[in-house]
Amino acid sequence: MAILLRLIVVLLMLANAVNSEEVIDYRMCPDTACLVYDLYVHPCPEALHNQPCEWKENSNTSIAFKYNPDFGANIPLTQLTSVTIFMDLPFLDIDMNACLYTHCPIKKDTEQYWFYNLFVPKNYGKTFYTVKVEFWDSVSYQTCCFFFALKIV
Repeated sequence: MAILLRLIVVLLMLANAVNSEEVIDYRMCPDTACLVYDLYVHPCPEALHNQPCEWKENSNTSIAFKYNPDFGANIPLTQLTSVTIFMDLPFLDIDMNACLYTHCPIKKDTEQYWFYNLFVPKNYGKTFYTVKVEFWDSVSYQTCCFFFALKIV
């Protein structure tokens, strides 16, 4: 069953990667306990010019990446937030159960895949965002985290 789930996640990533662009202009959070690479965002033709991704209101989007964590997690949690001066604001309709987006349990020092499918509703607002992608172990609170730029148009 685990192999089938991993295969499905990889196939979804590959299918989306065909219409996605690799985002190289992202940064890891301070004190993060992982390595993130091969970040693909759909749609994001702006990535070809190292510009923030532009997502349209009322559209389907996705974020896919590979990661190698320095920790394991049986019950990982996740959050996508918009970083603001005062506090991080969570994106709506993102289930915090990380097992919906990656294979569980998360294994330490093992390359794994992550895949979010997102709908961008009209109520997000047309503006620039610094998106924080974060997941963590619900027991030890070790965290994997990175940021990338996004503009909703």
